[in-house]
Amino acid sequence: MKTEEINFKMTWARCVDAQENVVRGQQRALESYDSRAASLAFGPYKLECFLERLKARYYSPWLKLEGIEAAKIYLINKHHWLPGAVKDVQKADLLLILHEELVDLSLSKEEFSPVHDWSQMQECYPKLLKSANIQE
Repeated sequence: MKTEEINFKMTWARCVDAQENVVRGQQRALESYDSRAASLAFGPYKLECFLERLKARYYSPWLKLEGIEAAKIYLINKHHWLPGAVKDVQKADLLLILHEELVDLSLSKEEFSPVHDWSQMQECYPKLLKSANIQE
């Protein structure tokens, strides 16, 4: 299985960066901006981790899959969607479509490491740790 290695630290940073403007546009709250950004970034980050696993699962020497394509194969195989139904699915749609899978997804210690390093002192950390479902 020869797939590109994901850089979890960079992936987490991209997910947090994408949420910072959203958080800055929200009304002030007791929870810090950084904590709220981390909370919002965790779903997209878990999605990226899930897509990496799907890319590895569906790897073949004749087809280089992107994460969205691997997700479409997953939807066809697991949920019996027709190819026409997945044709227009975008990555943003996958957060909703794969919500159950993402909630149940257990992150490895390696996958959770950048989240831990970035948010361990934030208010959101206990709920992120719980949602990571890390297996001991």
